[in-house]
Amino acid sequence: MSLLSHFCRRIRLTGPLNVGELMQDVIMDPKHGYYPQAARIGHKGDFITAPELTPVFGEIIGAWSLLYWQQAKLPPNVHFTELGPGRGTLMRDIIDTVGIIGPAFFGKAPKLSASLIEISEQFIAEQEKLLCGNVRNPITPQQIFDNPNYLTRTGLHKAKLKWYSMLDHAPDNKPSLYIMNEFLDALPVNQFQKTEDKGWVEIMVDVEQDIDKLFYTTYKTGRSIKIDQDKDFSDLPVGSQIEHSPQSDKVVTSLAERIAKSGGAALIIDYGEDQLSTELTFRAFKNHQQVNPLEDLGLCDLTADVNFKDLKKSIANVEGVKAHGPITQSSFLTLMGIGERFKQLYSRVPEDKQDSIIHAHDFLCSPDEMG
Repeated sequence: MSLLSHFCRRIRLTGPLNVGELMQDVIMDPKHGYYPQAARIGHKGDFITAPELTPVFGEIIGAWSLLYWQQAKLPPNVHFTELGPGRGTLMRDIIDTVGIIGPAFFGKAPKLSASLIEISEQFIAEQEKLLCGNVRNPITPQQIFDNPNYLTRTGLHKAKLKWYSMLDHAPDNKPSLYIMNEFLDALPVNQFQKTEDKGWVEIMVDVEQDIDKLFYTTYKTGRSIKIDQDKDFSDLPVGSQIEHSPQSDKVVTSLAERIAKSGGAALIIDYGEDQLSTELTFRAFKNHQQVNPLEDLGLCDLTADVNFKDLKKSIANVEGVKAHGPITQSSFLTLMGIGERFKQLYSRVPEDKQDSIIHAHDFLCSPDEMG
């Protein structure tokens, strides 16, 4: 049964779904979900992330990691936790950078380890090959969900690598640098709209009566009643539309609690705003083109902008942890010296490769692109 057939049958039996429920199942369904089965990253895929564009991005994150670790006066046992590692490219570049320049910071080679939070069979295999050189034994869905730590390997620079299906399964008894690059934007969002006669209503997904076709509608729900009662939204004009991601709040709160308990820091890299948006951002991409999120279910990347203001509220509730930023990616990378690094590369590559260096820098730092 296709995901479309599944949702049409489900809605006809139990009623409309909220956007978050649809997004969750389309992304994570074990048999037909986008990330477990169909996710494609890169120029030939549905979307591209900064690490896939150039290893310089991971080098910068690795350098930032060493600076933090040194300033925090932590021992040279550097541990990373990455949520949604994709193909493993970012973690490879981070570990390689820390392994190469770490001795200059610590006076000796640091001991490296990482926890990778992943449930996609496809990505697990790609991560294992990239980080360890080969795939020892393919991981099955049953192994992923039956074993908290379903894979352990030794990788680049003798890094001890462990894979987990959930953040809750990863150890929280030692300092860690938590990395999330375009992870939160894939978590489900609920959508609401302010109306003249009903106040706030929730945007839902329903199915046509005679054909298997999904469409948006609105209903008064328990969640929309809570929005009615929230003073933060009372002054917004009729017609305003907002999104909220409870899962994002939960993840960030969990990271803050881990840092408060054992030390470390979290670096969250994503697109979004540091304020409430009154426009909807939930959308789908296929072959780098924006498409209808209610079509080709499971074959498109679903995403929504991150509300950093909400995340900072969640962090503020955890004693001993402070949120910094957000700042633009361009500002962060520039402060970390990416311009100088690209100048080095530009001077070392053949003339016919220099344009690609310029393109990578502009794509990472331009405000019209990822900057």
